[in-house]
Amino acid sequence: MHLLFFIGSITVSFEFVLILALFIYIAYLHFILAKKNILLKTYFDKIEKTDSKLDKKDIIQFLENIKNTNYTKPATRDRILDKKISNFIFENENEIKLFLHYTPSEEIAKKILIEGFKFANSFYKTAEYIYNDKLYLIQRHHEHKQFGDYVIVICISKDLFNDYSEKLNGVNAKDITVEQILFEKQPYTDDNGDLIYTLPHQYIKGYFNYREGTIFENKDFNISYNSDIFTENLKKYN
Repeated sequence: MHLLFFIGSITVSFEFVLILALFIYIAYLHFILAKKNILLKTYFDKIEKTDSKLDKKDIIQFLENIKNTNYTKPATRDRILDKKISNFIFENENEIKLFLHYTPSEEIAKKILIEGFKFANSFYKTAEYIYNDKLYLIQRHHEHKQFGDYVIVICISKDLFNDYSEKLNGVNAKDITVEQILFEKQPYTDDNGDLIYTLPHQYIKGYFNYREGTIFENKDFNISYNSDIFTENLKKYN
């Protein structure tokens, strides 16, 4: 008799734990769904604004991301949304072409400030174009933060960029970008056979650590830096 009562108690306890586990799981699913709904509403509110900077491809990319059950946060826990970080990134945003590059160590970040930004063949494979939209920034940040805690901020004057872009259109320079003209150190071939360009360090505004919120500025930063060598580089395509 006592044995049957004991077994029955165990059965009841197991059923209770199972029901409780199911309840917790259902509550978790509701929580995830609610967060996705809030995130979607925020995004669609931005799309409906006439002054929204979001491109169609950004919207499509976001909708693809939100299918992922891990992509549920409209904000990030690190410091990239801090006001001082945002001000550092987007200062004079209307005057610049703005790019971010993630790197794993401060030693590399400091080296870039001194030597310039090196890239293989295509600048856009390693530097991410960015503009001042919170959700866009979060999306790009989550895609690239795996590459390191230190973020290099690269800024080039729009006037300078557009000027060289127009000049490139007038010469035989197929598949050559403005960044491949803006170099003073001659490109070289690395061990992989890739052509390495170096963007002058004057275009590096500085870097920040998105986990700690620390910022280091480049004292030589100049968005309008222009060298006679740039013109010589362009002449090679005449």
